Amino acid sequence: MNKASRRTRENLKGVNHKLIAVVGYALAISEVDFWVNEGLRSTETQQEYYKKGTTKCDGIKNKSKHQLGRAVDIYYVGWKNTDSSNDPRWKKLRDTFELAGKQLGVNLVFGYDWGWDKPHIQLAKGE
Repeated sequence: MNKASRRTRENLKGVNHKLIAVVGYALAISEVDFWVNEGLRSTETQQEYYKKGTTKCDGIKNKSKHQLGRAVDIYYVGWKNTDSSNDPRWKKLRDTFELAGKQLGVNLVFGYDWGWDKPHIQLAKGE
């Protein structure tokens, strides 16, 4: 069983309680250890990411789910930005979060399924 690191706990501050519960449950059942890199995001940070082209949300007219505390970005322990985007740990984490969401009755949306934002997990509309 994996445990939430101090960094993960800090990065979950301000995140919706349902998503925090899913993260905790996923940590408990996941065969791949992971950490939360980012949860709640400021408007300033969102705008920086938008200017860099790493997000499609400008942070003002189009707010990110991170700004609303409805999304987290996760990475598997040992991840390096030189790792293959097809590393099988991404799929395992996605499947683990899907199972955790189902077990807890929380509907999720996965950046993995978009094909370009594998670390991103957000609450589905209506959650």
